[in-house]
Amino acid sequence: MLYLEIEGRGPKRTCGKVVRWFKSQYLPRHHLGVTVQHRGLKREKAYGYCSVQDSDFRPREFLIELETTMHGDLYIQTLLHELWHMYQHVKGQLRDKRGVRSWKGINHTKTDYEDQPWEKEARTMEEVLYNDFLIEVSKLSCY
Repeated sequence: MLYLEIEGRGPKRTCGKVVRWFKSQYLPRHHLGVTVQHRGLKREKAYGYCSVQDSDFRPREFLIELETTMHGDLYIQTLLHELWHMYQHVKGQLRDKRGVRSWKGINHTKTDYEDQPWEKEARTMEEVLYNDFLIEVSKLSCY
């Protein structure tokens, strides 16, 4: 089951399609609540964030924040990148507990952003996910 809420000025239809596709492919048996909030992130020099909204023990409620001015490929890739972070949290690979960020049980609180293993994985996966999503969309549009 997916509880999806999309807020702010952004491509709501595309957002809904991407989130539903991702959930059906990667987390089909999980009950999740996802809020996608479109807001200005330029000052923060970011395209998106994913944060856990409930406990880090078996997290199921997430907030994904996306820059409002993104469109097309960049928007979809960024959303998939943040959804992969959600996947990492749900699967217990990425955890935040009492100010400590750990990846697969190893403390990475002081690891530079570019070297964070969950970011490296998400950057790799956003391309894979994007290509898989485009294939799925092209299959559906053939009917």
